[in-house]
Amino acid sequence: MRKLKIFGLLLILFLGGMNLSSAQQIPDPMVPKRLVNDFTGLLNPQEQSALEGKLYNYYDTTSTQIYVVTVNTLDGQDISEYSALMAQKWCIGQKGKDNEILLLIKPKNDEGKGEVFIATGYGMEGVITDAMSRRIIEQQILPAFREGKYYEGIDQGTNTIIALASGLY
Repeated sequence: MRKLKIFGLLLILFLGGMNLSSAQQIPDPMVPKRLVNDFTGLLNPQEQSALEGKLYNYYDTTSTQIYVVTVNTLDGQDISEYSALMAQKWCIGQKGKDNEILLLIKPKNDEGKGEVFIATGYGMEGVITDAMSRRIIEQQILPAFREGKYYEGIDQGTNTIIALASGLY
């Protein structure tokens, strides 16, 4: 019985350490804190500023935080898991409301294929469903990306997210 308890404790410590090490691979948010964190240089300064202004205005009037983040690598993790770890590490959204949305973009590069994912807090799942997220990505974001129009794809995608989520909070 004692061996079983020790094994259980070691297993918890091991699994907890794995989760912690995964979270350590997530970059820290940019300083000063912003809603658009482009770690890849995908957007020029004017595009970042335009998106930041739009997302901050939406946050200021609704309390819903929409983050746009680009990263060069997912460190071998599934993009949905990486998004969840990032949202948790960065404390995205308001406590008790879970009204956060994270648009995570990993462009195609030497690390592999490009990926896009929209992660929502529990408070947003009713209007930004997994099916709706997939539709926004496939019908608005990716077609623009394929033409090299990254800003346009992100702008269109965030416009749709804002339209769907408006009035919820």
